Amino acid sequence: MYGFEEQIWFDARGRKIAGNFNSFGRGQTKADFEALMAHLDPELNGPVPDGYEAPSYKADREAEYRQAHAHFAARLAQAVPATNDEETR
Repeated sequence: MYGFEEQIWFDARGRKIAGNFNSFGRGQTKADFEALMAHLDPELNGPVPDGYEAPSYKADREAEYRQAHAHFAARLAQAVPATNDEETR
């Protein structure tokens, strides 16, 4: 799974562009990913793929999962009062 996500990008509107055909975004072709790589290459500086909007950002699922965990852990801590260990003995 990590290999699939290593080649996943999102455009400014959140449209997914993936390198692996099993992970393609809606309506994406192989040429779209190749065009994105050309666009991101500073030497080629190709155009943004048709139908996509710059800037693009790379997916970082590990950071997203950490952020989600922190968010929901904080919500859980607010919803469930802390217990005193001495009270439960």
